[in-house]
Amino acid sequence: MDIMLKPDVVNSVVPVVYNKYRWPDAIVPYVIKGVFSTTQRTIISKAMAQYTASTCVRFVPRTTEATFLTIDNSPTGCWSYIGRSLNNSYNLVNLQAPSCITTGTVAHELMHALGFYHEFTRSDRDDYVTIDTGALDPKYQTTAFYNANYAKLAANLTPLYGIPYNYGSVMHYSKWAGAYNQSRPVMNNIKPWTGDFGNKVGLAATDIQAINFMYACPLK
Repeated sequence: MDIMLKPDVVNSVVPVVYNKYRWPDAIVPYVIKGVFSTTQRTIISKAMAQYTASTCVRFVPRTTEATFLTIDNSPTGCWSYIGRSLNNSYNLVNLQAPSCITTGTVAHELMHALGFYHEFTRSDRDDYVTIDTGALDPKYQTTAFYNANYAKLAANLTPLYGIPYNYGSVMHYSKWAGAYNQSRPVMNNIKPWTGDFGNKVGLAATDIQAINFMYACPLK
């Protein structure tokens, strides 16, 4: 599980729809709370730079902003809350070092913080993937885990912006995420696709499109 839901959205609405969950003017002030090495900070900066290069979103060091994103590295894994909150307790990305410090993982968690859910929870996902819950590690075979990670979202709650489904999105889990073993993947593609799902190097073209639509970025 790599997303955390704020109390006002649990079993309620998907925040990507509502402007109050978006960062105003596409500016995300941030502070780094956790202790990261110089190399790890460089990787975090490189992931942020992907947003700068291809979207209007800017991650900027916080000065006096009241609402800001905190980046921590507590020993609780790789996760983020979804979208912006006026309560800074919910503006948090956790990147446990060293396992979470890859460009793809950092970009993934930052995209959650911008307000995005996983690619495979799109309302049209049944046309693209099958989910074999029996392939999950037994400790993950719970309703709570499924709802938090794999539940399909309603069409009226998440805009698709006319962007096609992408197995190579940075917001897509691996086929084997949470699997009991590597012989039986949890997710399988319905449409033609070679290799694993997800993106280890960062934002895919469709991710960039979605961010630019959501934040009304001018064309570059």
